[in-house]
Amino acid sequence: MSSSSSSTPNSRSKVERNVLCGCGVRAPLRTALTEPNVGRRFLGCVNYKKEDQACKFFEWVDPATCERGKDFGNWMLKKHNDLRKENVGLRAKIVELKEREEWFLIKMNCMNRNLKEMEDGFALKMEQYKNKKDWNELEMEDLKVDMEDLRVKMEEVEANNVQLRVKVKEVEAKNVGLRKRLKEVEYGKKLVNVLTAMVVLLLGIGIFVWLGAKGMFKKKMLALP
Repeated sequence: MSSSSSSTPNSRSKVERNVLCGCGVRAPLRTALTEPNVGRRFLGCVNYKKEDQACKFFEWVDPATCERGKDFGNWMLKKHNDLRKENVGLRAKIVELKEREEWFLIKMNCMNRNLKEMEDGFALKMEQYKNKKDWNELEMEDLKVDMEDLRVKMEEVEANNVQLRVKVKEVEAKNVGLRKRLKEVEYGKKLVNVLTAMVVLLLGIGIFVWLGAKGMFKKKMLALP
């Protein structure tokens, strides 16, 4: 039974305490995340990122994974990376849509402000016309023209406001869809984590069975005359 404890937390700390790299420092226990050894643990120099200081020490802790385990581990790693990339893309899309929505709101506010200024200017002009003693036909024609221009511009502003409201609703609908997709991605990440845990558990069981079979074989060999 003692030979099957290589996958327990106690054995992990024991391996890390007893193994020193060429630098004289305890070699940390890590897990490989690259093909074809996904999920396989190893000991390596603590300074492996510093090429001028690393001693190049490397030692596998787990036995080589079977081909089926390699294929499954590589598939899970690829799935995990794809989900991460998709998650980044969705977040960037949400940011872009929010920026467009803010731009639409700014444009709508600007147009409303221009309309208010036009209305104020028209009201001021009307007041000036009322205060004049000489109200002639030319001024009345000018006033009619201004009113017609104002009406046309107000219709244009109203039409633009309608278009902006439609675009804002479209942006909100897209945001809802993106949030839903983001939740699906988060669920996929959780599923990948569960599958990873299952693979680690299966690897541990496989190691346990392999070590048990190896011990029984040794006992039988010793029992032979």
